[in-house]
Amino acid sequence: MDQMKRTIIDKIAELGEVDGSEVRAERPLKELGIDSLMAIELVVFIEKLLHKPFPEERMGSIRTCADVFREVDNLLGSPAVG
Repeated sequence: MDQMKRTIIDKIAELGEVDGSEVRAERPLKELGIDSLMAIELVVFIEKLLHKPFPEERMGSIRTCADVFREVDNLLGSPAVG
């Protein structure tokens, strides 16, 4: 999971045009420059990475990086890791 998290952090940093060190669990995605269209791009990226569909009803619950990782853990059937 660590490599997968790193890959997702790198994608968040790329989308927000920020340094990866700025991507921390508690940071709201908006603070990182991620708007709603970029969030959709992030979800599509995660779907391709995991080869699993992301439940549309869960997209509205993603506000922070921690939310992203919680949803990834849910998709993988793993317990959430802070």
